[in-house]
Amino acid sequence: MVQSRDVRPRRRRSAIGLAALVLMVVPVLPQAAHAQTVDQQQQEVQRIVDELERLHERADILIEDYAVAMDEQRLLGEDIEIAKGRVALRQAELGELQSDLSTVAVRAFTRSGSDVLGPLLSNAAAYSDTLTRDQLSRVALRVGAGTTDDLQAAIRELELEQIELNRLRKESEDLAARITGMLDEVESSTAQYESARKSAEQKLGALIRAEEERRAAAALAEYQRQQAAANAGNSGNSGGSSSSSGSSGSNSATQDLIANYPAPSGMAGVAVKAALGQIGVPYRYATALPGTSFDCSGLTYYAWAQAGVVLPRNSRMQSNALPSVPKTDAKPGDLIFYYNPISHVGLYLGDGQMVHAPALGKNVSITSVNWAKVVDVGRPG
Repeated sequence: MVQSRDVRPRRRRSAIGLAALVLMVVPVLPQAAHAQTVDQQQQEVQRIVDELERLHERADILIEDYAVAMDEQRLLGEDIEIAKGRVALRQAELGELQSDLSTVAVRAFTRSGSDVLGPLLSNAAAYSDTLTRDQLSRVALRVGAGTTDDLQAAIRELELEQIELNRLRKESEDLAARITGMLDEVESSTAQYESARKSAEQKLGALIRAEEERRAAAALAEYQRQQAAANAGNSGNSGGSSSSSGSSGSNSATQDLIANYPAPSGMAGVAVKAALGQIGVPYRYATALPGTSFDCSGLTYYAWAQAGVVLPRNSRMQSNALPSVPKTDAKPGDLIFYYNPISHVGLYLGDGQMVHAPALGKNVSITSVNWAKVVDVGRPG
């Protein structure tokens, strides 16, 4: 669950920090453009890519914070409905007790003066609260109704239930206000990353892309080396690595993708096919709407739900809920988690590829796994 905190001071700090990072990226570009040697230029490119990676990771973390808060708001809504039901039940119980005691009083009043309520009704001022309660209790016992102690207990239980309901409502209201601030922060950090990347690519776009591809290839080579060592000669998930980034949601394109990434049998196969069937669907925060929009954990949540496996709704909780397997043992259908704290997830296809919902402004697509950024592999089913 998201920790209780005031996001507004943090929001200001984050905005300042992100702005500083952008300033670190942009001013170096002229220097890089006029680098006198290839080595100097390459150093500048590496520094720019480092900063872009940090900005991107920061944006992903903020998005995940937002998703966690949205989940907590949903759970609070469920708790509020349960609390409202309890309040209604206590109110009904209290009404029943009050009706019983009212009946007792009427019966006692209409009986002979020998009834124990006679003195009380004729000279109520002479009775203390304790004596009054005692008189009513004895009458109630005689007719089989609840005592006034029962009534007081019911009133207290209703008060406690109402206090809890009010607490949940206040917590939900506070969280709603924080969520609004968090969404502003997400949109600001995402815009700052996109702006920094655009500025960098205008100056050194080809070199930046080449550096990013070099890092991805190096991470894949290291992963394959570790996998080969772990398998100790056993056949693993090796083979030609081809990266595609489908953007069409047509049936023919989906079938081609499934052919390129044959799904395993069983539940993992169902999940893989379900995820591939959403290629081209736009990214949107905190959604899991087939054919309409997904965020990263929404896609994995949906895909595995088609196989009958219900996962938590955000990537951190998904990681916590699933048994971990070594990265070198990743199989199609496994969930690939990024960053620390975990802030992104994709569904592994094998051959070093995964399908995921990348980020705002992009669509569900296939990409190479950046094993250098992977912090956990979870296996549903």
